[in-house]
Amino acid sequence: MVEAYNLGSQVPNEEFIKKAVELHADALLVSQTVTQKDIHIQNLTNLIELLEAEGLRDKFVVVCGGPRITHELAKELGYDAGFGAGTYGDDVASFVVTEMVKRGMK
Repeated sequence: MVEAYNLGSQVPNEEFIKKAVELHADALLVSQTVTQKDIHIQNLTNLIELLEAEGLRDKFVVVCGGPRITHELAKELGYDAGFGAGTYGDDVASFVVTEMVKRGMK
């Protein structure tokens, strides 16, 4: 019941947003590896800023995950949820679908 697209690794945020709009996506899932000098935090922040600047933030459920991502960090950065160590794909899918229902999305 879920149609997912894997855009690969190191996709620029602008390209990611463009593809999400093109595909009429309901959710954006970002996986980030921890990087030196917290580049992953800058990238995660940039994605939210771009979505807000384009008036698209509320059109998507936006979640991020990775080895050092916590729910608290994700929320602080403007994401709807964060998934780190000890979580699985079904945890993410359950959250996304529940959030879509709450928002009255498709």
